[in-house]
Amino acid sequence: MEITYDKKADAMYIYFQKGAKIARTVELADLLVADLDKKGNVIGVEILAASHQVKKNGKASRVKDVNLFNFSLPLPA
Repeated sequence: MEITYDKKADAMYIYFQKGAKIARTVELADLLVADLDKKGNVIGVEILAASHQVKKNGKASRVKDVNLFNFSLPLPA
């Protein structure tokens, strides 16, 4: 797993399968999208407006300060 953050775009991308070919992108929620391969496996997740969505100890946090992510992904069938 690899996590990247683009400060200018305020977007975080979490790679689960780096280098895999993206077959489709689905919106999971507002400002949260997932890239899937042709079998429907999650390649990665993009979090938009990341600095406003990532929280640490229940408080908004700068992305660079976050060391642990705890979230679940509702994936389409």
